[in-house]
Amino acid sequence: MKNVKLKIIAGKYKNRTLLSYSEETRETSSMVRGAVFNMLFQVQGIGLDLFSGSGAYGFEGLSRGLSKVYLNDQDMLAYRSLRENRDSLKVDNECVITNLDYQKAIEYYQKNGIRFDYIFLDPPYKMTNIEHFFDVVSLIVKNQTVIVIEVEKKTQLPESYTQFSLLKEKVHGIKKIGVYQYHEK
Repeated sequence: MKNVKLKIIAGKYKNRTLLSYSEETRETSSMVRGAVFNMLFQVQGIGLDLFSGSGAYGFEGLSRGLSKVYLNDQDMLAYRSLRENRDSLKVDNECVITNLDYQKAIEYYQKNGIRFDYIFLDPPYKMTNIEHFFDVVSLIVKNQTVIVIEVEKKTQLPESYTQFSLLKEKVHGIKKIGVYQYHEK
């Protein structure tokens, strides 16, 4: 079992430590997270970190202005990390954690009428069908929802897909970040 420590880089939980135990997760560096949140500028509302790992995207969002964050990971060690990080930050009321396959998590949110203002997608790199993720998350978005997707830099991101439009794209080392926005018809 690995034991990686990460820092929240800005906001009300700045410099607080997050733990990651799972060998299966690929943690996003502080530099990349900082660049993502600089692209977003200011966040507010409800966020979802669907492939959470340690929850770094979700907890960073909570630190920077999200009022509530939903964190999901099907890996048991990642789930342990999420619970311990939530408890360490004392954000039980602002944080909902699930331990589900991502499609089951989407079904759960949809069934319970939960819609998101921000969705962070950092799937395993072997999952390259970007359009599939747009189809899946389209069930839980609002008008103007922002979707941040992190992929391998060689992955081609579409300029648009159905009602999702690419706002920004940036490469950081081996990663590519795409920021999309959903627009209702």
